[in-house]
Amino acid sequence: VPFKSARDLSLWLWSTHNKVNERLMKEEKDMGTGDPSFPKAIWPPKALCPSCYRSSSRTSDGALQVDWNEDEVFPFLVNYYGKTLVSSYKETYMESLQGRTQVGAALADDASSSHAARVPIGAALGVAAASCTFGALACFWRTQQKNRKYSYRLHSLKKI
Repeated sequence: VPFKSARDLSLWLWSTHNKVNERLMKEEKDMGTGDPSFPKAIWPPKALCPSCYRSSSRTSDGALQVDWNEDEVFPFLVNYYGKTLVSSYKETYMESLQGRTQVGAALADDASSSHAARVPIGAALGVAAASCTFGALACFWRTQQKNRKYSYRLHSLKKI
């Protein structure tokens, strides 16, 4: 079992999201292809969850390096997105693996936040995988376009 708890899954998805955003921020900066309508950012920002940050600093290339307090990040994620996702994970995935009707000390199912959405765990993982695949394909496509552009310019200069 890759994830032993809803906490493990949630922190993995959050961490992967931030890693992808870090990579895209660098690529968009280098290539000048960023979309100001959808800026890439490390999440959550310190303004939303100051206790999630143990410390932060900038690297020589300007990237934000954060020492995260995962014991604060997980409760923040649950509070921000709602307890429904955690409950759904426990109800479907964990029960199917362990054959139980109840797993551990479950969070209250009736608790939710304005950001909550009930999503089957398989669907959430499918969307995450598709998003990562699309990002990789978009990066590949941009690289090919850039190579064609420079190849065309180089070919044009040789004729002169």
